[in-house]
Amino acid sequence: MVKRKNNGTQARRRSALCSALSVSVLLSGAAWHPLAWSAVSDHPAASVQATDGYDQPVTLSLGDEPEAGFDPIYGWGRYNNPLIQSALLKRNGELNVEGDLAEGWTLSPDKKAWTVTLRPGLVFSDGKPLTAEDVAFTYRTAQSAATLYDLSNLDRIEVNSPESLTFYLKQADILFADTLASLAIVPQHAYGADYAQHPIGSGPYQFVRWQKGQLLELVANPLYYGPQPHLRHLIIVFSDEESRYTQLLARQLDLAAIPPQYARNLPGTTKLWSITSVDNRGIAWPMVPYDGHSIGNDVTSDKAIRTAIDGIIDRKLLVGALLDGHARQAYSIADGLPWSTEPVHRHTSLDQAKAQLDAAGWQVQPDGVRAKNGVRAEFTLYYKSGDSIREQLVLAVAQMIKPLGIAVRTKGTSWENISKVMHRSPVLFGFGALSPSEMRYTYHSRFRGVDFYNSGYYSRPAVDRELDAAQSSPSWLEAMPHFQQAQQLVYQDVPWTWLVNLQHLYAGNPCLNLASPMVEPHDHGWPLTNNITDWTWECSARP
Repeated sequence: MVKRKNNGTQARRRSALCSALSVSVLLSGAAWHPLAWSAVSDHPAASVQATDGYDQPVTLSLGDEPEAGFDPIYGWGRYNNPLIQSALLKRNGELNVEGDLAEGWTLSPDKKAWTVTLRPGLVFSDGKPLTAEDVAFTYRTAQSAATLYDLSNLDRIEVNSPESLTFYLKQADILFADTLASLAIVPQHAYGADYAQHPIGSGPYQFVRWQKGQLLELVANPLYYGPQPHLRHLIIVFSDEESRYTQLLARQLDLAAIPPQYARNLPGTTKLWSITSVDNRGIAWPMVPYDGHSIGNDVTSDKAIRTAIDGIIDRKLLVGALLDGHARQAYSIADGLPWSTEPVHRHTSLDQAKAQLDAAGWQVQPDGVRAKNGVRAEFTLYYKSGDSIREQLVLAVAQMIKPLGIAVRTKGTSWENISKVMHRSPVLFGFGALSPSEMRYTYHSRFRGVDFYNSGYYSRPAVDRELDAAQSSPSWLEAMPHFQQAQQLVYQDVPWTWLVNLQHLYAGNPCLNLASPMVEPHDHGWPLTNNITDWTWECSARP
């Protein structure tokens, strides 16, 4: 999970976007029409035309704007195709790792040295060569900066030739493949303080411009080493859920991510895509007693409280009534993935949950709220404001918890504000990745209080040992039992109450063919774009 942006600028953003849309409305009438922003013809790559491509602008609105810009070193593209850049490896539709910039890679017998060979003839979109020096520069910069990448185990990098380099690790780490598949490469010759605002890369698309709070414009990169994208011109619009849906109905967007409640009333001429994901929503519980400052909670640190809540949550109701069936019940961070195990279902009746709390010393007071040793069973449950699914889940869960005699206040706010309270108050988070690394970051004690991982300060030595054993395993196959055992131990402690695993919903122009979308991780970035070079336009003209 990567820290999200603060939506405190939404009002200003909406005003700016409406100004841009006023032009489009005049032009669009009743037909699908791209947003009428200034033409791309001034860009040097715009004159390059694909022989079989679709050159009209295709307008997308897929999620949050990356507030920090488009720098992979600081997290851009970690969960999705970075579009402008590319990484050494990538995951395919079967979740297996395969080469991207890398033509091949080998592991030394002690599993501490990873030698990567690049494809020959790689270039950045500005025509400059992409070499092993650029790869080394990217990783050294990420290692020395305060980024989301944990490269503390990287000892050194040796460049063997322009097309080969070796990463030397301090300890064996089978999960290093995830870093190779998520950290996209930046050009040493063009990297500077403003790189995130004007990125150059080797991905399928080339940066044109970024109007903050409004849009990102991209054109196909004619120097891309892979298949040229059929869609040659993209305009990615940034707007909130309500504005996005309004633009979709007005046919000012070709594709938009939508929450379940908007899927109910789509016009018959609009196509709906429902994409399988491993995108979970769950509550992270502070796991230690309050330290008097900023860490811990005297209510949620009691396992009896967490177990009682976890057992009475009606996940079936959340999926069916709240999300219209566009989700699955969730019990772990990795339900159904190879590194997880059969989930533990703690379905208990309300009377059984009350009895558990009674036995643990949480007695009902005259006002109906329980207390133990002078501590009242009450807390504030935080969630990211501006996200209708999170808001609905939090409100529903609070009502389910109330009959236990636990008072829950709910509060929606920005990620910036949540970061200040998440170590002492429970938070509804979204997690889920196509890699077991997410399990390690979320449950290992090493990551207590690190970024948004392990915000509850969960720690169990036996879990750490299993996760460490998995990481140092000589192969993925040998790592799996250790991840699975770690998950079984985590089930016992209830550091999280997982609620639902979402289906990602997109709606838009029926002329757009998304081919075979991959299973999607948590919706940071725009995971739908992972197979964007396979997307096609199926109509000879816009309907």
